[in-house]
This record gives sequence, C-alpha cells and structure tokens, in this order.
Amino acid sequence: MVQTGNSAGAQSTGVDATDLRIVAALQRDGRMPFAALADRMGTSIYTATERYRRLVDAGIMRVVPVANPLAFDNYRQVLVGLRVSGSRDEVIARLKAMREVTYVVCALGDADVIAEAVAHSNAAMDRFLKRDLRELPGLERIQVFSCGRLVLDDHNVGVLGRLLRVADGDADPAGVSETVSVMGKREANVGADVPVTALDPRLAETFNALQEDGRASCQAVGERLGVTHTAIRARIRRMEEAGLMRIMATVSPMRLGGFRQAFVGLSVRPPHVLDEDALIDVPEVTYVMSGVGLGGADYLIEMVADDDGALWRAVDGSLRAMPGVEQMWWATTVSVEKESYWL
Repeated sequence: MVQTGNSAGAQSTGVDATDLRIVAALQRDGRMPFAALADRMGTSIYTATERYRRLVDAGIMRVVPVANPLAFDNYRQVLVGLRVSGSRDEVIARLKAMREVTYVVCALGDADVIAEAVAHSNAAMDRFLKRDLRELPGLERIQVFSCGRLVLDDHNVGVLGRLLRVADGDADPAGVSETVSVMGKREANVGADVPVTALDPRLAETFNALQEDGRASCQAVGERLGVTHTAIRARIRRMEEAGLMRIMATVSPMRLGGFRQAFVGLSVRPPHVLDEDALIDVPEVTYVMSGVGLGGADYLIEMVADDDGALWRAVDGSLRAMPGVEQMWWATTVSVEKESYWL
C-alpha cells in the first residue's frame, strides 16, 4: 500500500507502485495496447488488464481525451463560486446534470460550491450565468471568474509523480521509476500554447464520443457516429498532431489518499507582472487560469498538497512570496462531485 504525506497526515491510497506505473504509462499514451502495457510493466496481459479494470471500476482512474476549451475560438469558460443556504445536495445534483458544467466540488471558505462551465457561445454562457445558476435552490451569492487564458493544467501528473517516488523510495525530483517516466507539468499541459482555432463540429462530436471510454476502438466510435473507423482515426490524429487533444489517464487526488486540495485567487499589484514560470514550478500548483473575477483576482490557482501543513507552506512560502502578489480568495476542497472534459 502506498502512503502519502508526512506522518501526521498520511493515508493509504489503496494502490501499489505497479498501479501507479500503469497510470503513468497511460498518461503518456491512453490508448496503449494492453500487450504493450504488460510488457512495459513486466507483467502478463491478464494482470495488466485486471489492474486497469480495477482502477477504472474503483473510480481512481479514467482514460479520456483532454483539451483546453480556450484553444477554440467558439468556446467560453468560467469558474463560479456559489454561496448556498441550507443543504447543498440539490444544488450539486442540478449542477451535475447541466451538460455545460464540467467540474463540481464541495468547498469550505469563500464558496460552498465551486463549478466550472464551458459553453459554445457568448449567448450560451450568458444564459448559464443569468438564468440556469440563478434558479438553483438556496443560492445566496454568485462569484464569477471569467477565464481568459489557460496557463497550466497538469492533469495531476505532478501528484502521481510524488506518489510514485514515495512508492519507489526514490528521492529523485525527476520522478522516474525504472520502467515508466512520469510526465512533466509542461508536457501534460495540453492546448495551452497552440494558436486559437475554430473547432470543427465533427471533431467535437468525436472528442465527446470518446469521453465515455478513451480506449474505445475506432470501429465502435465510428458505428456510434455513423462514420467509418478510418474517419475516426483521422480525426483523432488531426487533433493530436495539432496539439489540441491528448487521450490520457486522469486521476482525482481526492481519491488517491490524504491529499489536501484548495483554490486560491491571486491579484497582482501594478506595475508587477507575475512570473508564471515560477508559479508553474511550485510543486503543489496543478492548475493556473488567467482571467478576472472573484473580488479582483487576476489568477485562479488549484493546489494539491500532501497535507494541511504542506498546503499552507506552499501558499505562504511560495505564492505570497512572489513580487506583487496578494491573496484575494480561498476555498478548500471537501469533495469532488463531477469531473468531465465534455465540450
């Protein structure tokens, strides 16, 4: 069993080093054949397949296509912090049922619920903000962070690297095991630095069809969409070669053990300019969005730390120490209720 965090906050994750290497291998290539995965792990195909299925069935891992919605000029993205009176259960249930809502967490701090939404037009986003959210029961306050540019989304490869180093007893900061090298943050940051382009509806439907199972055969996806497997293969290749999509294993830190996750809104005082490279290099930083909102924040940051002490040290010692930075907003994740990359 793998342990995370220090002695005060460590919990068993329920997975071992081989499980973590399987996740790491599938983060690099989510459609890797089981025979190749078994060879990489030094196990039988049966063992590799069974471990994969166990990780998926337990909700620890999913293999899906990921993308940056802001890489497509016809998509809009926001994150909202909601203050709710009474029970949050119905609010969460309604948010989870909204197709444009891709991420929902229960939180403590400046918001009771945090949700991410992606819409295909300004009108659709306006309808979501002005009508759909305001119909939620017990809603007292809406705080909106309007997303302008994705700086980082490492899809938790850094978290996996920390776990694997502990499992291997390896203090090497590169996080390299004998069989699988863990992706770096920048390598996992899909679509952050590509030219903005319009998303062909055929590519969007293929992307969404693969959300159910990123390892589904081109034949199965083609039959579902009424096109040939050759067309599906070409669409996947087109998006991947353009740097717009990666099919990879994704994990939730909250399901992996004793991690602490928080959202932090930062404002940068003029004339300072935030050193984004330094921010990305903070080990606990997993997601950075540039935009505006949440009481004047310029950046919304997601952080994942081994325990509460590590989280506070990262905020006080790394984020607040950056020139011109002020913390404007804070919410600690209690539970993750929905994770989706649907467009």
